Amino acid sequence: MQTKKIAASFVGLALSHDWNRIPELSDEEIRILFSIVSIAGFKPAEIVRGKLVCYLRDVDGSKTGESFIVNNRCPYKVIGQDGNDCYRATGWLNGVLELVAGPSSSLWVRGKVLDSEKLAADIEREIERSIPLEPIRLTSNGDYLREPPPPFDECLVDHSRDDDKISAEAVGIHNLCGGWMDRWQSTETSDVLVCRRCYLRVLFPKEAKTYGKLRELVSFALSGFPA
Repeated sequence: MQTKKIAASFVGLALSHDWNRIPELSDEEIRILFSIVSIAGFKPAEIVRGKLVCYLRDVDGSKTGESFIVNNRCPYKVIGQDGNDCYRATGWLNGVLELVAGPSSSLWVRGKVLDSEKLAADIEREIERSIPLEPIRLTSNGDYLREPPPPFDECLVDHSRDDDKISAEAVGIHNLCGGWMDRWQSTETSDVLVCRRCYLRVLFPKEAKTYGKLRELVSFALSGFPA
């Protein structure tokens, strides 16, 4: 119900402005932006006015000289809890605004009556698919497996779910060191997750074929340790 209400409020806000004129939003309207970003799974500290420029980098980390504006439709950007610009959250917010108010939006008309309920349903679906996979606890020492990150240049994307199958390589990200984790066979009955960066190894029964089953089996193995 909360998601439905926030989606409807966002659609109302999106349709109430000419975004080509870069409107100055009220505190209440900014709260709507904050709410939709939060419920979509991001962790914003604040929403501020301003354009966010992304500078493309080469494989060695150096800037290529090319750049693009992340929020070319929305004149507001998202600041994360670390105090830095949040590229994915800003891109997502810009994307859902584009869906409603952009020139190629999903906006449609029944006769001459705007179907805002359909627009709100579209945004509600984007909110639901934006929520990331809940990290999977791997050890009693605070090690978690996070889902593989979505492509850098895509914002409105599907995230991993518990019923998704686990691949052999690039299963996800180790939360503590940021390294990729791969799955390897260890014994006849067990597989192992190995971090490419810190070499953390986590054994688990080989019948775990999905993220949900991995979560269940590892949680059972750790049941003697309080979460």
